[in-house]
Amino acid sequence: MMPTTQGIRVAGLYRFPVKSLAPERLDAITITDDGRVLGDRVFAFRFATVRQTDPPQWLPKTNYASLQHIPELAKLASTYDTETGILSICDPASGMSASGDPSIASDRAAISDALSEWCAQTESVARGRRKGGFVLVGDGTNGTHQYHDTKEGRTTLHSQASVGQLADALQVESLNGLRFRSNIVIEGCDPWAEFDWRGRVLQFGDSGPMMKVLKPVKRCLATHANPESGERDQDVLNTLTRFIGQEVPQFAVSMTTASAGGTIRVGDPVTVLE
Repeated sequence: MMPTTQGIRVAGLYRFPVKSLAPERLDAITITDDGRVLGDRVFAFRFATVRQTDPPQWLPKTNYASLQHIPELAKLASTYDTETGILSICDPASGMSASGDPSIASDRAAISDALSEWCAQTESVARGRRKGGFVLVGDGTNGTHQYHDTKEGRTTLHSQASVGQLADALQVESLNGLRFRSNIVIEGCDPWAEFDWRGRVLQFGDSGPMMKVLKPVKRCLATHANPESGERDQDVLNTLTRFIGQEVPQFAVSMTTASAGGTIRVGDPVTVLE
């Protein structure tokens, strides 16, 4: 395959240990052979009233604490240490903090209770959108315990240029791209160029993984949530359709491996192959 695009590089890498909570910003991520980010969306907070199958199966996001219904979740930081098995969540503004090893029942219960109590104080839950407690689910692996919005759980990518053009359409000076919750952010290409790469392969670094671009990602109300304040501050969905001209609101693209997995690092060049 011959390269057709140059000058593009990886500007940011993100892993989301817990569904709908804030990400870890990393210098490098590991792509598994099946095209997922190692340690991404490996935990979630399920409504206590929802029964989990055994073995666990994928469920729609309506069964979990999600930004679509509780935008304030965007304020919660989350980290997961794959070596020690310690999961931590916190809200610096309120002082809520909880951490522990989810494989220990008492630690899992303590983290679940902390999230449930915090959610009970949020405006969205107080308005009656979602009531009841939450149970922490997941075991920290990329096996059956994965909580993406789709069963496939693909790696996602968007460009800073697309964020910039959307900000212009929204008539704001800047827009925090974290609201789109992509794993990989790139710079050095034209706005929406990533949409044109559908079916093509991206080479990360000189010898990193090659990933095939599958399709644009359809967006939901979660993109309206400000990643810093947790408030719905921008009408992203209508802007994508009415002002940018999309038939359905889409932002970022999903990808899978075109060969084996590997490591992607910030600063890696990205080459678009035929």
